[in-house]
Amino acid sequence: MCGAANSTEDVHASPAPAQPNAADANEIANAPTSPTNDEPRDENAVELSAMLAALRELRGEMKSAIDSPLMPNRQQRVLELLRDRPALAHRCGVFPEVLPSLVEANPPVAIELVLCLARDHPAPSNNLPAFFESLVSMPTSLHSMEVVNRLVSDASELLPDEFIRAYVSGCVASCSPHADGASTPTSSPGGDGMLTGGGASGGLSPSVSSGSSSGARMVRLVCMFLQLLVRKKRLLRGTDVAAEVTQFCVENMRTKEAAALYRLLGAANEEPVGGGGGGGVVEESCGEVGTP
Repeated sequence: MCGAANSTEDVHASPAPAQPNAADANEIANAPTSPTNDEPRDENAVELSAMLAALRELRGEMKSAIDSPLMPNRQQRVLELLRDRPALAHRCGVFPEVLPSLVEANPPVAIELVLCLARDHPAPSNNLPAFFESLVSMPTSLHSMEVVNRLVSDASELLPDEFIRAYVSGCVASCSPHADGASTPTSSPGGDGMLTGGGASGGLSPSVSSGSSSGARMVRLVCMFLQLLVRKKRLLRGTDVAAEVTQFCVENMRTKEAAALYRLLGAANEEPVGGGGGGGVVEESCGEVGTP
């Protein structure tokens, strides 16, 4: 990102992303992606100009991405900007309070943004706990589970245990018959393919009949998501949240995904620590979870 992590508050505190200014230029010039001092001055100027142009474009696209789904070509462009220059994520104008809107409108963009903020570009964002709290606080939905699913699959080591526990508890609570405002699962915008199988670690794609209630669909999706956490060893035996999930499985045992999750939890409890069992149960009950 464009400079030290402690320089992010001014951007994340403002709902309207500002245009790149002198401070941005100074930080970009000192970022690891800038040319070294022994390179010609004109090359430094060219690189700085390119970085500022990329930041300006990224801020404009992010403002649109928060408001509504982007067309596939624009969504792909944002992903390219973040992947090519991950340091810009610190100053792209997205702050924790608007992350839920980005998640619902453009899940792949939200995934890439959080990954950039969590990784060492050049240091993790000091606002990262607030971004995680924003994910936990938003209503459980297919898109929010997609985002966390990919974060667990691609960068599990970056996710605090406290975040996983809180998010799992929220998922279970969202399936309660008395839960308010439960979101009905929908497909991803932009045709990004995150909801189709075929990869090793990506979207959730249960086969659900059109006559199923939204509550039943949510139970199935949550069960599939929790199976991933068990396989990634992020849902550990002997913890309060593991007991909560076991009780959730018992209450929904008529759902085949819940029964499969219950068996998977049992297998995980029986295997030695560090063992690799249980994957077959997941693949038996639902399709492989695939990346876009």
